Amino acid sequence: MQKISVIIPTRPCATISYVNHIIAGVDYPHSNIEIILGIGEFPSIQRNRAAQIASGDIVYFLNSDVKVLPDIFKKAVALLDADKSLAGVGGPDLTPPDNSFLQHLFGYAMGSFFAHWKMRARYSVVGKERLSDERELLLSNMAIRKDVFLRLNGFNQNLYPNEENEFLNRLADMGYKVMYSPDLRVYRDRRKTISAFMRQFYRYGKGRMNQIRLEGIGRNWLFLAPPLVFIYLLSLPFAGSFFWFVPLSIYFFLGVTDAIWLSWRNRKNLVLQLPFIYLVMHLSYATGFLARLIAHCCNLTPELSKECQVRILKKMGEGIELEEYPASEDAGSDRYRRLTQ
Repeated sequence: MQKISVIIPTRPCATISYVNHIIAGVDYPHSNIEIILGIGEFPSIQRNRAAQIASGDIVYFLNSDVKVLPDIFKKAVALLDADKSLAGVGGPDLTPPDNSFLQHLFGYAMGSFFAHWKMRARYSVVGKERLSDERELLLSNMAIRKDVFLRLNGFNQNLYPNEENEFLNRLADMGYKVMYSPDLRVYRDRRKTISAFMRQFYRYGKGRMNQIRLEGIGRNWLFLAPPLVFIYLLSLPFAGSFFWFVPLSIYFFLGVTDAIWLSWRNRKNLVLQLPFIYLVMHLSYATGFLARLIAHCCNLTPELSKECQVRILKKMGEGIELEEYPASEDAGSDRYRRLTQ
């Protein structure tokens, strides 16, 4: 039976109850699972440090707020055991049923073919098990063989977000394979406000720009689409011809068509709301992308703290203690309180 090290990044001010909702309900020997917290402000470093001390055969990366299905570890291990050439497996991060209507709107938009293309598989159940790549996998739900992870020196510690995207591209360059399985599901609350949703995609845009600086445009050309849409919209007040508005008409036609399809599929009337959410997604992403591009050109990129602590919340071979765990003894300090304000 494979041993699994569950790795979760968290901020120092968090109070943790992961053992209860990640371990207690899973259909996998608890003695073959450990939980390691990477505590800090830069998740790529936190995950790397935690992986370095992991004793499992597999490092399973989850986020602090996910809810897993009972059979997720068993299914992940079965996939890796069945194909020794696989370096890792992952699945979607779904919207919980009890989320609000607005949160479900965000989930529908993130799972939209028009708005998110192949990336929609990260946030909705798409197709069957298949070999995949960075466009369909994400770090809130990904298992990697520990020896492979360490052989590639883990995540690039200058990247956050998009550290998993660059890592998966390096895996592919080295000849490794990864698999997407729609059955490996976790549930995670969507952002609760439109401003939080905008910040989420603004951050994604910044992360992609950082990734392009490392990898170049070649494998990232598709992600230039939102910035180009943003620049096109800025040009509309200066349009000298009616034909300049044709791309805008096509954009809204495709957006409305996709919203009609999702409304039919989900048996809800989303036609008026979703095109607006699509535009918010694309423009927030584009703004983050262009803001980071300008910051790089002007040498204005801020330095983030890369301090990190590692804490083994549950050791391999030990039982479960269902209680609240403070991530850090300093959780009550003024500095850490400011991090969440």
